[in-house]
Amino acid sequence: MSITSKSTFVILLGMVLSMIDVSVSFSCTRKPFIRSFGTSLFGSRMKFRAPPKVTEQTELIEVEADGQDAWRTMDIVDILQRGGLGVLPTESGYGFVCLLESKNGLDRLLRIKDQHQCKQPLSLLCNDLSTIDKYCFGIDRSIFKILKKNLPGPYAFILLAKNVVPKSIIFDSRGTTKSLKRQTLAVRISTDPVIRYVQDELLGGVPLVISSLPVDEEDEVELLDYRLDPDSFWWNEVDFIVDAGARSQEGSTIYDMTNREPKLVGESLGDAALLV
Repeated sequence: MSITSKSTFVILLGMVLSMIDVSVSFSCTRKPFIRSFGTSLFGSRMKFRAPPKVTEQTELIEVEADGQDAWRTMDIVDILQRGGLGVLPTESGYGFVCLLESKNGLDRLLRIKDQHQCKQPLSLLCNDLSTIDKYCFGIDRSIFKILKKNLPGPYAFILLAKNVVPKSIIFDSRGTTKSLKRQTLAVRISTDPVIRYVQDELLGGVPLVISSLPVDEEDEVELLDYRLDPDSFWWNEVDFIVDAGARSQEGSTIYDMTNREPKLVGESLGDAALLV
């Protein structure tokens, strides 16, 4: 073999070895793609990309506070059923909502809460006590009596959750989905005429996942007479907003019912003295 041929061979061999080295290095250092739906509800970074919006632009629907023209919200049914995420009023404030069975809607709701460090927990908004019984257990006669006397109303009751509930909306006493020795779920039934019309008349009573909008708790005036603000960070991240005018944004009073006896967790709009 001539000197020129040997030189060419060495150069080619070096190029091949270099390519092999780069390929091996890349395959060893590349991080695997991880898709995780379950995540902490209180701020850990999520490992998935949330689905895109269902609507191109956020749809704003204005209705009367008493719900007399709540029929204007008919279009949001299709949006919710396609995995949409929106904002609806309750008696204790406006909240993000999506269907319980909508994985896309839950993904987007959790993503918004995670990105903007919203600490408000998720609740299951039911339309009656039988729906609560479907998703929670441990409801004996005394607990049922308390629920019946105080719901509908500005209360959230933490109960033991059944396995049919998606883990992404379950939290334990530390507010995390990481250690679920006792899986619990916060449940509500609203008195607000607008959301009741949407849930009862338009959606046929299906449960909704709801989480209060983030509001500066130091501004008491804003909490007592809260109005939706188009400059809010979440405005363009949801598919629809139902504006029913000023609402108290104080939130619901929360009771833990997992140990049979009611334990006050957070006092807000609802009277701390439960009807028993």
